[in-house]
Amino acid sequence: MTASAVALVLTIACGAPPYRTDAPALVPSHSDRQAQLTHCLVSLIEDVQVPALEAGALVNLAVSEGQFVQRGALLAKIDDRQPLVDKRAAELERDAALAKASDDIEVRYSEAALAVANADLERALSIERKNPGVVTPQEVSKLRLAKKRDELQIDRSKLEMRVAKLNADVHQAAVDTAADGVARREIIAPVDGVVVTFYHERGEWLNAGEPVLQMVRMDRLRVEGFLSSSDYDAEEILGRPVLVEVSLAHGRLARFSGKVVYISPLVQAGNKFRVRAEVENRSDAGQATLRPGMTATMTIPLK
Repeated sequence: MTASAVALVLTIACGAPPYRTDAPALVPSHSDRQAQLTHCLVSLIEDVQVPALEAGALVNLAVSEGQFVQRGALLAKIDDRQPLVDKRAAELERDAALAKASDDIEVRYSEAALAVANADLERALSIERKNPGVVTPQEVSKLRLAKKRDELQIDRSKLEMRVAKLNADVHQAAVDTAADGVARREIIAPVDGVVVTFYHERGEWLNAGEPVLQMVRMDRLRVEGFLSSSDYDAEEILGRPVLVEVSLAHGRLARFSGKVVYISPLVQAGNKFRVRAEVENRSDAGQATLRPGMTATMTIPLK
């Protein structure tokens, strides 16, 4: 069994989806056996109701119906003024905390004070050694206490710097949360596909989780039909290439290449089991040739 396909990129008015295969589709060779499924249904593989992730007013629609968009493209936008303000406030608080965390003036002052206190104590002890009784024990105790106080002040200043750094981290988390709030108000395409329907207009209020628009994938479609379990085994069908044929207007016949991707484990009424194939779509004058809802015939060459 051999197969060939020639690629053509589908171009539509508002975008260029990667539809391919505009040449004659795979045609079975003269093998001993082949399975033919009639009255097969063409359907979508991906049909996405794109939701709003946050509540708010819809302020922008960045695409139009019928436009192809790639995954990650901006589709629409919800009012994000409040999270932008929150983000700016959190950034200012973070920057202030970072400035405090990097300010070691108190540490350096405390270290200088400790040096003075230590010098005073050493001078008093030196005088006492040379002239006992000149410096009273109380004065020595006070000097020792002053030295200890300055040592503790250094530790306290360093602790305040560490706390300021932790505060900066807290405010950075607030910045990240606000930035995420801004991003969640951008409605992004989850798949490559065509925008089919808008459920809301600009200015309307959206609740979180409410669908904003519908997207469908048209470059690859699903075709399903039934085979008799008395005539065919599932293992000889699964993974086989298929030829899909559909009738178009004015008596035209279109063929598409595909592959069987699923066999239902259930046998239904009439002793038949479901066969599912996926096929590559193509364009005709800027429109998808194969469309969901069409009736098709599938031919599966067997080994």
